[in-house]
Amino acid sequence: MRAVLTFSLLLTIIVSAALVGMPPPVSKQVAAGSYIEQAQAYDVEILRDRWGVPHIYGVTDADTAFGLAYAHAEDDFATIQDVILATRGRLAAERGPSAAKTDYLVQWMGVWEAVERDYPKLSANARAVAEGYAAGINLYAAQNPEGVSRYLLPVTGKDLVAGFAFKTPMFYGFDKILGELLDPERPREIARSGTEALSWATRESLPIGSQGIAVAPHRSADDTTRLLINSHQPLTGPVAWYEARVHSQQGWNMAGSTFPASPVILHGHNESLGWANTVNKPDLVDIYRLKVNPRNPNQYLLDGQWREFEKRKARIRVKLLGPLHWTVTREILLAEHGPVFETEHGTYALRWAGMGEARTLDFMLALNKAGNRAEFEAALKMQAMPSINYVYADREGNIGHYYNAMFPKRIDGPDWRGDLPGDRSELIWGDYRGFNWVPKTRNPASGLVYNANNPPFQSTDGDDDPWVEDFPVSMGIETQITNRALQIEALYGSRATISAQDFERLKYDHHYHPDSYQVRALRQWLAAEKPQRLQQGKYGAALQSLARWNLSTDSENLQAALAILTLAPVQEARGKPVPNGEIDKAFTEAVDVLHRFHDGVEVPFGKINRHVRGAQSWALNGGPDTLRAVYGGPMNEEGSFENRAGDSYIMLVEWDRTGRVRSRAIHNFGSATLDPQSPHYADQAALFAAEKLREVPFARAELEENFSRKYRPISATAPAPGADR
Repeated sequence: MRAVLTFSLLLTIIVSAALVGMPPPVSKQVAAGSYIEQAQAYDVEILRDRWGVPHIYGVTDADTAFGLAYAHAEDDFATIQDVILATRGRLAAERGPSAAKTDYLVQWMGVWEAVERDYPKLSANARAVAEGYAAGINLYAAQNPEGVSRYLLPVTGKDLVAGFAFKTPMFYGFDKILGELLDPERPREIARSGTEALSWATRESLPIGSQGIAVAPHRSADDTTRLLINSHQPLTGPVAWYEARVHSQQGWNMAGSTFPASPVILHGHNESLGWANTVNKPDLVDIYRLKVNPRNPNQYLLDGQWREFEKRKARIRVKLLGPLHWTVTREILLAEHGPVFETEHGTYALRWAGMGEARTLDFMLALNKAGNRAEFEAALKMQAMPSINYVYADREGNIGHYYNAMFPKRIDGPDWRGDLPGDRSELIWGDYRGFNWVPKTRNPASGLVYNANNPPFQSTDGDDDPWVEDFPVSMGIETQITNRALQIEALYGSRATISAQDFERLKYDHHYHPDSYQVRALRQWLAAEKPQRLQQGKYGAALQSLARWNLSTDSENLQAALAILTLAPVQEARGKPVPNGEIDKAFTEAVDVLHRFHDGVEVPFGKINRHVRGAQSWALNGGPDTLRAVYGGPMNEEGSFENRAGDSYIMLVEWDRTGRVRSRAIHNFGSATLDPQSPHYADQAALFAAEKLREVPFARAELEENFSRKYRPISATAPAPGADR
């Protein structure tokens, strides 16, 4: 009996200790806070158009940000909450051990040290926008407490600024590089969709691609400037697009789309100009192999002297079971180069573009409010966005491509792509190259600019794009040319003038270029000697079928499914050599699974390539790295694969010869991200699958003629009943 009592007492002590510091229930937090009272300071009206897309009208920029946050929370509060918790390094407190690595990474990167240091240095308007957005989230949470984490309230402006500091390096692959350093056999990255959203999970190989195309008036058939905004993102999760229109009396006037917990439009247009973003991946991370003092593990060698590591603590609160939580403490070492990782194969310090950068919100607001090319470029000159291409167009007929990045000022000579010796201080760069070093193409003679994740030296169909010889190797500019880039130049470039119909139709091209790395790899593999078993029976017949493929991914194509499945390892390698044995394996697995589900390999591709939303499903054209980008898989138990990423939010913008702007767009599903009962859960999906666009009302008078709902957030809904966590 005494032993039982002792164990019971010990368990009580453990549980009590684990509960120390746990926030009170959300109902008490809401009662103790003044979130509804604070919201009354914001003057904003939300009009939902016939598609449920919110059009936000505020007096000030902060009012508008407040309304944007509230509207987005109505449609996707759960994802916004996850993003904010992850940015704080508190996601594991809600999600459990699977998110602990992400929480550690936030603290290891020093995100919050940078935000606490630099938040007061942001412009007053940027802080007001961040705090307005935070107030919109807090109001929605106070009105709808049933889905709110104990660890969320209050959201602050600093949370939104920290989100940029944490996420922007991931777009050039910082997390993948870090994952490969820590675990070369099973590299990891920040998961961007699915059930592991925002955990540091094994790589899913979903693309973060995109394409942007701009045509000047003299290349158009009707003297119109056109811009294609066509980002390739996961269809759900923390970096899935959300469409909105924002307007304030302080000159903020954008239509486009954004991510959860981002208080600005990330790409789109205002009345004067617009831009498309595509991911670029120059070498922006440097890894230094440190020599640690064998007699004192707290020291590392630099310039012939032993230096002491600086240290800070990472504290990670992890949900274990029910209310039971535990706080794990880890030490973080800091060298002069940057934060340190100790691995089985050595001790490394890392330095990366954008480390300690907290000005991104100011930069994005400057882009949103730019009225001409000079103001747009002035924002780029801030150098507050670590990477990302910009394809630009405006009502004056200017077009351009900017291979934007914060290029470290590195010395020439070392191989910056490999591990660097950590004992030489001249290898520790401290600044970035100026805007004049950004590869750019402005108003080329041909009247066409584009980017599809290709090098900046191929940005127009003429000869006035940048020359590779003008840029040092130490800038680490990528060299891989995508299939989409080849197709853009072949299709758009073959036309002396580009009509409105051609501009839109060619965007939905379904083909691989004969010179693409995918087709070259397939032809080499088909020509290579095959194992005897692949030359007979169903495999031999499948080889003959594959040899007849016409490089199309049209939904009626009979060879596309076999080709896409066979090319999976080639797509994964993204231009790097793939052993024939790996392609053999993918081919045999493809033949087996197609026979299993479809009794043969020649199946209309649309029967397999599906766009799925709830219980509805549509056939799709397109495949990986085609202009109609579709990334699906793996094959499910119905013998098809579900579209998971690629074409998502698409916008086509044009300024006619008078300077009047018009845009059309489509979202992959609809504005209601999480509510299957909403009429806007899948109301755009059929149009998306059919490769159609819809009109975007830009003038309020136009919207007033056909809106579905008009309201102010403070009176939108009464608090909903629900259990606290």
